[in-house]
Parts: sequence; C-alpha cells; structure tokens
Amino acid sequence: MLNVDNQLLNQLKSKKKLTPTERAQLKALERKAKQQQKQEQKERKPKGNVFATIPTTKITPLPIRFTSGERVGLTTLADDIKSESMELVINTLGSAREINDTKLVRAAVYLLQMHSHEEIVDAIKQVKLNMIR
Repeated sequence: MLNVDNQLLNQLKSKKKLTPTERAQLKALERKAKQQQKQEQKERKPKGNVFATIPTTKITPLPIRFTSGERVGLTTLADDIKSESMELVINTLGSAREINDTKLVRAAVYLLQMHSHEEIVDAIKQVKLNMIR
C-alpha cells in the first residue's frame, strides 16, 4: 500500500498540468506521507525527560486573579522585606530569592489561620470594597 501510494505520488508530481481531481489526490497523498513520516520519527525517537508530566499529589491549583493594587502590594512588601531585613532573610531562609509572590501568599494563608473569624470576615469586606473601587 505504501509503495503504491509513493508511486502514484511521484507520477502526479511529474505531471506538468494537473486536473482538479489530481490536485486533490496529490494533496491527500502528500498529507498521508507526512503523517507516516511523523509516526516513523516518533517510533524511532526515544522518549525524552518525562519529569513532572504526571502529578504526584492530589493538590488542585486555585486560580487567583490579583488586582493591580494587590500585585503592587505584594511586590512592595517583598522589596521592603528584602531591603529592611536582608540579614534576617539570609540567616533564616538562606537566600533573598526565597522572598517571592508565591511564598508571600502561602505565608499569608498560614498567618490567616491565626486570626479570628470576625477579623477574616472584616478583611474580606475590605477586599471587596477595594475591588469595586
């Protein structure tokens, strides 16, 4: 089948003028040859690094969109911590790169557990007001 398709493809390519049916047939054969070529390459090619392609935990990510003010607040807080407490950061965490947006949000969640429900509800109310503005 493959050999017959290749012969037909070569015959159509060698013609100077093709009819519309022959042009369609030529495109179909070229597409089929290209797919077969890709399959052969996949079969020959050894699998690359598959690290982190399969999740190892049941954690589902939580999509959060920050307002521009919140984003600025996170960046400002990170910069302030780095500039004012650099020695503490390096002694405790080992590097200034440990202060980033993701870890700040995780630290906020940890600190949130220490507050009462009333304080959290008041903070949510304030955040809603800030989002409306």
